[in-house]
Amino acid sequence: MRLYVVRHGQTSWNVDGRAQGHTDIPLSPVGLEQAEAVGEAFRGIQVDRILASDLSRALQTARPIQQATGAPLEQHKALRERCFGDWEGDPFTEVSARSIEAGLTSDLSLLEVRPPNGESFVDLWNRVTPILEEIESTEETLAIVSHGGTCSILLARIFRGTVESSKSFRFGNTAVTEIERRADGFYVLVRYADASHLNNPVLAHGRR
Repeated sequence: MRLYVVRHGQTSWNVDGRAQGHTDIPLSPVGLEQAEAVGEAFRGIQVDRILASDLSRALQTARPIQQATGAPLEQHKALRERCFGDWEGDPFTEVSARSIEAGLTSDLSLLEVRPPNGESFVDLWNRVTPILEEIESTEETLAIVSHGGTCSILLARIFRGTVESSKSFRFGNTAVTEIERRADGFYVLVRYADASHLNNPVLAHGRR
């Protein structure tokens, strides 16, 4: 079994450093170019199914992959980014400061802190359980198109880690991580956060 985990392309809120969460922000012009580039990177690769977050930025990234591979595209709310609730749209610097303050006043770890009307990292860890069950139960080649935080949680769970270990993973826009499941059921990291498909002068100039 082979798995490709892809983060969505760039949005204007990525550039501004704002928490997007469940807010449905589309790709920026640069993000659309990135999506086309990652689609081309999948040309000639066998993919049986594409599982994508139902938010626009993920779907706009998944569709060029679908066009290149011919694989059916499925939308899954479980693959959405962590919900930041009332903090969505705010700078990540402010979100981080509030999280630290909330953790200190409530005696919770940063991974347990929930923004008002939002989710904690632990909530996200639990939310993706159906996706992990899908991965574990299939022999198909899957491409998953999701969000930075969600991709981190997925990798931590696939490699039998903890919610804390999810903080070790980082993904650039349209970065591709390739994973293979061995016959003994364990997973091998074939490549990690590969964004080499963006290495052309037009996209390199447009990235910020």
